[in-house]
Amino acid sequence: MPQHRARRRTALRAAVAVSALAGLGAAWAAPAALAADPRPNPGKAAPDATDWLKLAGGRLVYGQDAQGNRIPDFSYAGYRNGTQPLPTAKVAVTLDPAPNGDDSDRIQQALDKVAALPQGQDGLRGAVLLTAGTYRVGKPLRIKASGVVLRGAGSGTGGTRLVASGQPRPLVELSGEGAPQKSGAEHAVTDAYVPVGATTLTLDSAAGLKVGQSIVVQRPQEDAWIKAIGMDRIPDRDNGTASKPWTPNDGLQFQRTVTAVDGNRITLDIPLTNALEKEYTHAKVWAYDFPGRIGQVGVEGFSADGSAFVQTPGYDEHGYSASRFVHFAAVQDAWARDIAADGFGAGIGSIGSTASRVTVTDTSATGMEKAIPQRAPFAQPGAYSIDGQQSLVVNCKVSGSNLHAWLTGPRVAGPNVFSHCTSDNVGGFRLDAGPHQRWATGTLYDNITMLHSRGPNDDLALTNRGNAGSGQGWAGANQVMWNANVGYYGVENPPTAHNWAFGTRGTPVEGRQSGVLVSTGTPVQPESLYAQQLAERGGAAPAPKPAPTSAPATTPAAAPSGSPTARPTSGTTPGPTTAPATTPGGTATPSAGGSSTSAAAVVAAAQPPGSSLAATGSGDLSTALTVAGGALLAGGLAVGMARERRRGRHTG
Repeated sequence: MPQHRARRRTALRAAVAVSALAGLGAAWAAPAALAADPRPNPGKAAPDATDWLKLAGGRLVYGQDAQGNRIPDFSYAGYRNGTQPLPTAKVAVTLDPAPNGDDSDRIQQALDKVAALPQGQDGLRGAVLLTAGTYRVGKPLRIKASGVVLRGAGSGTGGTRLVASGQPRPLVELSGEGAPQKSGAEHAVTDAYVPVGATTLTLDSAAGLKVGQSIVVQRPQEDAWIKAIGMDRIPDRDNGTASKPWTPNDGLQFQRTVTAVDGNRITLDIPLTNALEKEYTHAKVWAYDFPGRIGQVGVEGFSADGSAFVQTPGYDEHGYSASRFVHFAAVQDAWARDIAADGFGAGIGSIGSTASRVTVTDTSATGMEKAIPQRAPFAQPGAYSIDGQQSLVVNCKVSGSNLHAWLTGPRVAGPNVFSHCTSDNVGGFRLDAGPHQRWATGTLYDNITMLHSRGPNDDLALTNRGNAGSGQGWAGANQVMWNANVGYYGVENPPTAHNWAFGTRGTPVEGRQSGVLVSTGTPVQPESLYAQQLAERGGAAPAPKPAPTSAPATTPAAAPSGSPTARPTSGTTPGPTTAPATTPGGTATPSAGGSSTSAAAVVAAAQPPGSSLAATGSGDLSTALTVAGGALLAGGLAVGMARERRRGRHTG
């Protein structure tokens, strides 16, 4: 092992020297081994894998493969695509605890009352404030109009507590109606290949498209591609039951905004997180309307108890998956913050497929071992689930057993981010994380910590799940682990795509390491990829939780406008650069310039309460690294494909 590490250090130093003398262009002169490979088993990454991403002069320098694919920019995840902090709505209605009885109707009436108020220039109508105390909630609480916020007096001791009863369900729903509706003609993408990270497309015609228009870039999953990635021939499970091969479907639908039109060439506001390959799919662009979508809505400042749901008939069979604190659907620019949910089978909850630009910050899902049947085989629920896009989960905690901590569903269009989150397996069954099924794209697992691993099934996995469930197969593509500190991990390159792991600490699962692995066992810089990317784009961290006030206001005042929107540079992925760069895992830190300070501020906002950086909101990235670093978890026995197949007990 020492000889192996010495050889690796020597190779890294040699790569840096070559890069400094000849530039990154030389490093990418013959990157054939990094090119997307349609074979079912594409093999390991090239020796120059460290050139995918480096920190030079306090800024990120991106490499790319032969087809122009690069690591995605994840900074567009979250409220307002990260351009503004979370707002604070003025209190419009105040409620106090009642001595007894169900509080659902009077809370809902207050929400509906605020929904009837006019929206301010900031899009907010006002907040319903539930003052400190306990409230009994036997029916769903629904926010159905834009600009409405449900606020408590805080999730801690002396705050506002919601106690669930009735049928298992989301305690709070932030939900509009419907889904995107196509408006106008479809425009075929004519480029032979559009790489990951691209922001420009060539169409057969751009007629009817204009700057500022909302569009969908659709990549259908067609027969040719399904066969190329081997998902037409998923083997049966070990118990002899059949797995379902993938069949053609609508595929990925990236919601984007047009920022420029030049003839038949259009520019997008957010880079794509999956390639568009003419060889495998007929990609297209179409404008959309979404009249039923709501925005500027949030829930904040609560603790919640879902333990009563466990007593309902059928809970052990299916009710646990409906037991959650919040669900987002048909929303854009929404949030949940300062939430402590205990005893919910599906934890904090879910960001549905019709939701986008959602931020979930400063939350915890605890006591899940009490709310989930502790038996096997069993279809585990998730504590934080994303099916939507451009969403951010930051500074979160999960404790329980027999569950997935953080996961994405099928055909999820990125970017999405899980950042600075911790899970703790407090039971005797598995607790894992990662993309769950059927090709979610562009997810970042940034500074994820997983404690008390029970074995190789307790992993953070960017892998082919094969015949698990009904045939979940390649669960995620173009995903990144960044400074993850976990029990076990697996990273595989899907055919036609990549998965990356930087600075991962833990035990590798045998046979699950064909992806791009950089600085294994040693943290890399920047400490947080999400924070660095956001700072370089001039974005804003989630704002601290607001201080509750009982003073009612009849009309909400305008909130601070926030920082101006930063638009990306037009064009596709950047070409090679000749700037020398520090390899990930090196000792150099960013210079004390504006971008470094901004990144530190973002990291500070993501720290657990009570940490020195969270308290001061200042410091450089090296300080952030010290605060966020965790203990290296112990290793154990590794397993191969046979163990992975035994995961077939999952549904989906």
